[in-house]
Amino acid sequence: MAARISADLYHVHEPELLGPVLDRVGDTPVIYDVHESYLDVLGQREWIPRPFRPLAKALWQRLEVGLVRKCRAVIAVAEPIAERYSIIHGCVEVIRNFPNLSCEELNGVSSQDHKRACVFAGGLKKDRNLKNMVLAMGLLRKRGLAVPLWLAGSWESAQYEHEIWKLAAEEGVKDQIYYSGILPHKDAVALESRAGIAMVTLLPIQNSLKALPIKMFECMALGLPIIYSNFPWLKAYIGEYRVGVSVDPESSEQIADAAELLLKNPKMARHMGQAGKRAIAEKFNWTNECAKLLALYRNILDTQVSKG
Repeated sequence: MAARISADLYHVHEPELLGPVLDRVGDTPVIYDVHESYLDVLGQREWIPRPFRPLAKALWQRLEVGLVRKCRAVIAVAEPIAERYSIIHGCVEVIRNFPNLSCEELNGVSSQDHKRACVFAGGLKKDRNLKNMVLAMGLLRKRGLAVPLWLAGSWESAQYEHEIWKLAAEEGVKDQIYYSGILPHKDAVALESRAGIAMVTLLPIQNSLKALPIKMFECMALGLPIIYSNFPWLKAYIGEYRVGVSVDPESSEQIADAAELLLKNPKMARHMGQAGKRAIAEKFNWTNECAKLLALYRNILDTQVSKG
């Protein structure tokens, strides 16, 4: 399909499509858009038997290096990811996947009609740390705080879903966990906007340590205070804006403490939410990043025309 379009430039995001596109478009410029640290992702894929993961990483690294050198430019969503590609390619741009404030769903007024509710809407996977969220709800209940936890998204597996519901029952908080199923993005944002606290407590796996979670910035745009993982890279990025509370994601007690702090100090929580909205409006938005992307397109296309 890409070859039939005969475009002036190709922007490829999926790594498995990079080779086929390069093979078919000849001298037409190709940009490789890297949203994750794919070498680290390969080391975490459960469908790859553990003994074979180092081999899979080595093979992909060798293949990817050859493909990247055929590209006109590389885009990375975060500086730690860009570092690897800067060694391979001379044109690497960091263009972050920040919220697009022109999206209708992000422009609605955040009702927060359940200010006690914590929310996570996204892929319900082990690295999203649902286990410690549920344990934190159990700790809060023992402290006399019955805090709802709203979830939406697709489960990593039926087994993992069963494990989470079993844990919730054991902790006595099954009645506080509300699962809304797999929602369209607009409905997921609407769910988040009605909650009081956003949970972005990703576990410290290599890919998460290098990436910027778009979910966090989306919830900031909605005016929600954030409970987020205390990764050095992440704290250095948003810590100065005081948009929430950073925690050790592997400590359910710290997650519970942060939620209790925000619930018992609504004025603080409101100020953090407002700070997040300001940070998105002033800096962490797609308008700023889009200008960089369009400038890159123009530079590549102008160079292509001059060569022609």
